[in-house]
Amino acid sequence: MLKLSRNLLVFFLFLEINFQHCVVLAENAKHEVVSENLKEEKISDEEILRKIPEMEQVIASGLKKIKIPGATLAISRKDKILYYKAFGKTAISGYRPKDVDTQTLFSVSSVSKNVTAVLVGALVDDGKIAFNDKVRKYYPEFFLCNEKVSNEFTVQDLISHSSGLKHFSADTLFKADYDNEKILRAFRYLKQKPGEFRKFYGYQNVVYGIVGIVLERATGEKYEDLVQKYIFDKMGMKNSSAIRLDAETSKIGYLKYLISRFLYDCQHIGVLKTCWNLIAEAISHKTKKVADIHSKYLGEVVHLEHDGFYHKFPATSGISFSAEDFAKWLKMLANQGTYNGMQIISKKTFSKLISNIVTVKGIKDHDVTFVKSRYPREDMHYGMGFFNAMYADEGKKPHRIFFHMGGIRGSTAFFALSLEDDIAVGVSCNLGGVAMTRFCEYAVHAVLDRIFNFSKIDWVEEDIKSINYFREKHTNYVENVVKRPPIAMSKPDKYTGTYTSELYGDITIALEGDELVISNGIRKAKLFNVNGDTFAFNGMDLMSSFYEEDEYIYFIRDEYGNITSCELPCFNENNTIFKKK
Repeated sequence: MLKLSRNLLVFFLFLEINFQHCVVLAENAKHEVVSENLKEEKISDEEILRKIPEMEQVIASGLKKIKIPGATLAISRKDKILYYKAFGKTAISGYRPKDVDTQTLFSVSSVSKNVTAVLVGALVDDGKIAFNDKVRKYYPEFFLCNEKVSNEFTVQDLISHSSGLKHFSADTLFKADYDNEKILRAFRYLKQKPGEFRKFYGYQNVVYGIVGIVLERATGEKYEDLVQKYIFDKMGMKNSSAIRLDAETSKIGYLKYLISRFLYDCQHIGVLKTCWNLIAEAISHKTKKVADIHSKYLGEVVHLEHDGFYHKFPATSGISFSAEDFAKWLKMLANQGTYNGMQIISKKTFSKLISNIVTVKGIKDHDVTFVKSRYPREDMHYGMGFFNAMYADEGKKPHRIFFHMGGIRGSTAFFALSLEDDIAVGVSCNLGGVAMTRFCEYAVHAVLDRIFNFSKIDWVEEDIKSINYFREKHTNYVENVVKRPPIAMSKPDKYTGTYTSELYGDITIALEGDELVISNGIRKAKLFNVNGDTFAFNGMDLMSSFYEEDEYIYFIRDEYGNITSCELPCFNENNTIFKKK
């Protein structure tokens, strides 16, 4: 009996296993049918070119509705450049606007991170550096959070947003024009998320920019010279730049740039050769047409000066492309590191750059960068200089894309690359940053939708919605400020004095005539009273990179009614409170 029961049990287990196996086979067959149904041929060059007028209309509509002065669009495949064009003007009226052309330089802001990552890859291939080299090997004074992390931190950690720090750490000092020494010293006070080093994705500007220092120490060459040597010269990118754009627009500006690096060149190539080069290059330098940069203040487009902001940390934001050269860059990316038969980086190294190093988590449904209708909330990663995600539309075959955005102080840019389709698309414009427009991202999305035959979204309207989203958040914030229970404003001289924090150092509040003025020792702004001890000021005055509305300062009293400290949301690292001295 026992033997019969055992045999029956084995028989039923056999049936169950085979049933489950059949279910798996059926499921696999179903997925294969779905995959087969979704399988599409690559879109031909001719089909893409037929859709160019639609794509151009998206650009034209964006320039008009969002008040963007100028923009570029480039489309490339791995074996050819399909299309590139420039649209609009170099500047708004009143600032000598000129028609942009395909040779006009546009800052690509944080798309520079992609260029820097490729440069690191080229130096890895050349044996000058390694991804796993410790940062302190080249930059011994490097400090981030604590000694353990500082000792372990590698080149790969610098350019993979895997530091474990909160997004945009030290950016408030970067945007307020503090000198680089003070910005880098701030990391002694900034804390990582516990246990998140090399696990947590936290987008960085300053940390990424540090790789420029490392490359210069490792090679003995300036960052901009390395970009020129390893990338621009090899690819014939004659209308690209890795130096300050005010140096590209005139011989005097270029002479000032050469003088700014005079001591560096003397140490590396000698005084006589440096002097000779300074004279010869200043005379022979050909000026380039450059798109001015623009922001918004209270809804109106405002003109900004090229003041070297991007080049405080050029590895994070210092690159500029013309439309033609952006197309060349995209062609190289679509061919995984090779341009016209010339290896810029090896395919092995390129694969490392686009690999999944950290996972991007916690993307909200209303996130206006990773739009829910196109980016599924799982499977989003960052490698080195490349985001990596699926780009999808319901009922259509999804496409894996590699991409990078950029947007800070008066310019924005975006590119996306589909290796399975051998195609790359890029857009740049001279209005930004990202809180003011995501036009470049959305314009690339509009092009991808047409290339992939996805359902059409009015991406210009989506950008207007995203702008309104940020403005509404700020409006709600302002309303809450105004609605706070008022405390009688003291006499102006009661607010004056020096306020300090270990992270930012001193700020001063002083009377100039009858007006209160705030200064961080670099820039200053007039204060005007909003409600009790709350004052506002024009963010443009105190910050190089700013939101389009006003900024605020809150004075704090003790139990006796004495003003003892203040808080500025624009200087909010570590929730800083400035103590009155």
